[in-house]
Amino acid sequence: FLAKTTIRQTRRIRELSKGMVTQLHLALVMAIDARLLVLDEPTLGLDILFRKQFYDSLLTDYFDHSRTIVLTTHQVEEVQHVLTDLMFIDRGRIMLACSMEEFESRYAEITVRPEQLPSAKALKPIHERQLMGRSILVFDGVDGQKLATFGEVRTPTIADVFVAVMSNQGKAEGAAG
Repeated sequence: FLAKTTIRQTRRIRELSKGMVTQLHLALVMAIDARLLVLDEPTLGLDILFRKQFYDSLLTDYFDHSRTIVLTTHQVEEVQHVLTDLMFIDRGRIMLACSMEEFESRYAEITVRPEQLPSAKALKPIHERQLMGRSILVFDGVDGQKLATFGEVRTPTIADVFVAVMSNQGKAEGAAG
């Protein structure tokens, strides 16, 4: 695992940059034969090239289906393609827990033209944002065929659903408080 880093084996730890120290820590962690590996923001401080290499290596060289990897990160776009399950936690409360298969079938996003917005909103989106004069709506559990009449249906990113779920939670707490 160390050979896949940019660290020369002759370097002393105190001579390493912050990113190289992170690379060293990740190489050491991956060298451990553990059934459960918990990684908290493992790629913080690394450049995008090494982050990509790390996640590829984690799945190719480390994960063997007899191990479980729990990963916490705010950089969800980087790991969305490697996840099997997803959980959003806010102040110790689980806000969402589902498999990625469920996520992809449950959530949908469409970009709606202004004249179609009232009809699309009637289907009760969980979130709305504006982009270049159009509304982008995120839906939870709404039939894709119904949504297709308003635009191209696609699976939203984890980040978009996170924003939708967390902003709805804030509205619910405000109404209850």
